[in-house]
Amino acid sequence: MATMQAYRLIRWGTAPEYREVPVPDPGPGQVLIKMAGVGLCGSDLHILRSSPGVWPKEPPFTLGHENSGTIARLGAGITHVAEGDGVIVSGVGFCGTCDRCVGGRQNECRNMVMAGYGSGDDGGLAEYMLADVRHVVGLGSLDPVTAAPLSDAGATSYHAVKRQQSRLAPGSTAAVIGVGGLGSYAVQYLRLLTSARVVALDTVPHRLANALRLGAHETVVADENSAEALRAAAGGAVDVVFDFVGSTDSLTTAVSSIGCGGRVVIAGIGGGEVGVGWLTVPMNAHVINTMGFTPVDLTEVIDLAASGAVEVSATHFAFDRIADGIAAVADASVEGRAVVVL
Repeated sequence: MATMQAYRLIRWGTAPEYREVPVPDPGPGQVLIKMAGVGLCGSDLHILRSSPGVWPKEPPFTLGHENSGTIARLGAGITHVAEGDGVIVSGVGFCGTCDRCVGGRQNECRNMVMAGYGSGDDGGLAEYMLADVRHVVGLGSLDPVTAAPLSDAGATSYHAVKRQQSRLAPGSTAAVIGVGGLGSYAVQYLRLLTSARVVALDTVPHRLANALRLGAHETVVADENSAEALRAAAGGAVDVVFDFVGSTDSLTTAVSSIGCGGRVVIAGIGGGEVGVGWLTVPMNAHVINTMGFTPVDLTEVIDLAASGAVEVSATHFAFDRIADGIAAVADASVEGRAVVVL
């Protein structure tokens, strides 16, 4: 039996390890992917810092949830993709058969579980990975290494922005809290898809500088007066705040920045909480907890990246330097996205 090296979480609370594992065989409806690139992000930190019982599946499993490569082998019954095709694996696991999936709302799948590739099922930090073909989207001319971060960060932020397009007409303002991986994509999508004035907020100076380069009109350094600063930059209440941090501080800033009819879109998994009630949010405001994206969203993001309309910058790490990549994500020192190249 052929074997390969894989970067695996063996048990909660311990550092991942390189282990020799069998190369999997694709069954019906599955594809075996020769890995090219795997993005690393805050979700990986969340997984590595989790305690037993947080996730529905237990270790050991191979890490890596932002995955791309080329198809090496096909399982039975697959005709719409071929060996050698460049593909990306959706970071959103969905059943494909419930009413929401059939209706094109796969990110709201009734049978979705939190455990997916790299978070319970084996992910892409190995020479090969196995994926259900329903989760695979073709890349066309886009290089798989370049594409890897789009499979979660790039598509999640796109979905969040796209669903608020109608709120962001000329004269409106959008604030992006946290302009690291997801937030830097959101700045670009806001400039591409809306006419809003875009204000970026973060604690890291180089991220704010990058947000300006990508199209933000103004930046704000996060502190105890962030809400007032956002309102000042907006010339009043912010119409839509996209929170890619999700801490109690960032959520408090977001809710305090909007006015009547405003929107707070929460995409960060910082574990924060904020009170929501008649007296704590403005009238007719919406607080939206967004997760994931649809295959249509992912296809559109791939097209944008392939056309050059969206920048997908990354710092590459060799397979034997995965721990360095994770450390760079943790201390916010990585330029662009951290991508492991296989």
